Amino acid sequence: MIRTAFRTRLPALLPLLLGAAHAQLSAPATVARTAGVYPAAAAPGETAWIFGLSGLPAEGKLNVGGQTTEYRLDRPSGWLAFQVPQAAAGGPQTLTLRGAPQTLRLNVLTVPPGTDALVYVRPDAAKTVQAEYTRRLQALTETCAKSCPAEVQSVLRRLSAQPSPALTPLTAPVKVQGVTPGLAARVAVNPAVRAPLINLNTLKATNLTQLLNPVARPPAAPTDSICSALAGTVPTAGLPLGQVLTLLELIFAGDLQTDPTWSGHPTQSDAPYRDEKPITVLQKVLQVRAASGKGTTIHILDTATATGDSFVMDGDINYYNQLYGNRPYHGRAVGEIAQAVAPGAQLNYRQVCEKDGSCSTLKTVQALCAVAADARRGGRHVVNLSVGGPNPTRGLELALREVTALGVPVAASYGNRDDCASLVAGDRCNHYPADWTRAFEFGPAVNLASRSLRPTMLFSVAGWDIATQDMATYNRGVGNPGVLTEAPSVQAPGEFWLGGYPYFGTSFAAPVVSGLLANWMTCQPGVPLLPLITTPGQVPIAASVVNACP
Repeated sequence: MIRTAFRTRLPALLPLLLGAAHAQLSAPATVARTAGVYPAAAAPGETAWIFGLSGLPAEGKLNVGGQTTEYRLDRPSGWLAFQVPQAAAGGPQTLTLRGAPQTLRLNVLTVPPGTDALVYVRPDAAKTVQAEYTRRLQALTETCAKSCPAEVQSVLRRLSAQPSPALTPLTAPVKVQGVTPGLAARVAVNPAVRAPLINLNTLKATNLTQLLNPVARPPAAPTDSICSALAGTVPTAGLPLGQVLTLLELIFAGDLQTDPTWSGHPTQSDAPYRDEKPITVLQKVLQVRAASGKGTTIHILDTATATGDSFVMDGDINYYNQLYGNRPYHGRAVGEIAQAVAPGAQLNYRQVCEKDGSCSTLKTVQALCAVAADARRGGRHVVNLSVGGPNPTRGLELALREVTALGVPVAASYGNRDDCASLVAGDRCNHYPADWTRAFEFGPAVNLASRSLRPTMLFSVAGWDIATQDMATYNRGVGNPGVLTEAPSVQAPGEFWLGGYPYFGTSFAAPVVSGLLANWMTCQPGVPLLPLITTPGQVPIAASVVNACP
């Protein structure tokens, strides 16, 4: 699902998307030209541009990750236009060409065709957004008429012909605000500083290149709580989604943020110990003895509801040269594994993915905000996200900040090898939210085995092969030489049998950690330090964590 560092302010998830105001932009003559990319996100086959470069040939080649494509000079704008390769890897990819800085990035959108734009609007800016939506788009269209590529002008005209999006509260207000003492993560949060708002006069006096130029922009200001935002959908039929996302953030800088409406999928891969219960397997491989989780709620954000799970993995699964057809469930299996590890914990299923495996950005954000509301009422909570995708949706990250700041740890699946299928050397294989694990570290560093480590509130869980006692070959990046991946934060067994079917992959390693976190929280403060242990034959999680409570 549903792909960066963010601590006390909006992250630079997409380097050229604006999270701050532009009320005071300098004139073009006084603003240093800085190379950048427009739009900040684009799907394979769509056109993107690099601006702010000079002295390059009018035609040439550049790389999007490890994929090569051609560029050409768009003479009216002076921008270099290129088509995103059809085989481009999803998520943030580096753009490289001779004579350009090494900081250029493009978020490659790998979302279903017809995906619309999701907008989050600050409550106090809702009236402004709805009243000025068309006028601001028209103002930017006018200033762009002579200086922007023709395709960008066309998108602006067509987008400005649409009505403003209907906005509704993302979540219901929470009355009880008490937090269980001792559970909140020790993450410093600075008081929010409201950024000045962009206005029509600014837009009328500014062209698109100025708005995009990072030199002309102040640092991003801290955001309000994502859970207090209003949400709406902007139809993108016939329009490039990446341009829509970028343009809306530009004209409502600081007031509005965007995501695709769909992002991510349940992660799973194609177990020994046939038909043995998960807890029996874990007792053998991790020496699990004490297991409770009493008083803790594990929130399973996945394909299941409280009453069922309509997801079916269609087709045959080849497991140890034996085929298993149409394996049912995903979220329900994840919950059963978590419950096996922490039998005293309460499970709370929240369906964020449909039976076809597509996961809703909005439902995921809403589910995390509901977890935050529960945490404010008290009690102990853990979130399991055995879903993910290559694109870093900002609503997801902000909602994760919301729950982790309340002391709610999150276990996220690292992603499987099929996420990197068909990628080539130089491509980055992304999987979010797992790849944000280091951005959620907190507290002082701890020296362990000559390494300096810090605890995290977001655990990126890779699969540990219980047969080979090594990192499982189904993990993302394994067997894909030259493909770039972020390392996981911890490994856990990820191979189990349920109902006569094999379930294995990082999806089913994550709930092992969710259950261990629930057990830990019954008698220990905060979260455990779980280092990544990759020594073959060595148990991946220390006994002091596995059996933390008597």
